[in-house]
Amino acid sequence: MKQKGFTLIELMLVVIITGIVLAFGVPSFQEMIRNHRLTSNTNEIVSALNFARVEAVKRGNNVRLGRRDGASWSGGLVVYISSDDNWDAGEELRLWDGIAGENTVTVSGSATSFVFSGTGEVDKSANVTIDICDDRTGEEGRRITILPSGVIMNAKLNCA
Repeated sequence: MKQKGFTLIELMLVVIITGIVLAFGVPSFQEMIRNHRLTSNTNEIVSALNFARVEAVKRGNNVRLGRRDGASWSGGLVVYISSDDNWDAGEELRLWDGIAGENTVTVSGSATSFVFSGTGEVDKSANVTIDICDDRTGEEGRRITILPSGVIMNAKLNCA
């Protein structure tokens, strides 16, 4: 009677080949996940900025975009209407969760919020930049620039 199945040598070859394929595939998959996370976080911030600008124009009034947790731009965003600089409960139009992964968000200057006027312009006289990088040294990040006219631009950035 002839038995069917694999020999121990055939099984070991399959295990070795699988290990080699995984050794090459897993690091590139992790790289792909980090790149996707960076792009996704950048798109979330651009989306929040565009939402604030559109709401300001639609309402013909000032609309603010600020830090949700008050301490860090990485902790989430809030778009709200307020007569003062502070966000109080009930003033929000929309909330965004914090930045995922190892990404960091750095805003030029010490701005804690941006104000879009009813014409879509931002209240800062100089260009405002928002840099998004992760923990990889020398990798490519993203820079969002907000012009005084309210135009939002997104470009590549070499992170340090």
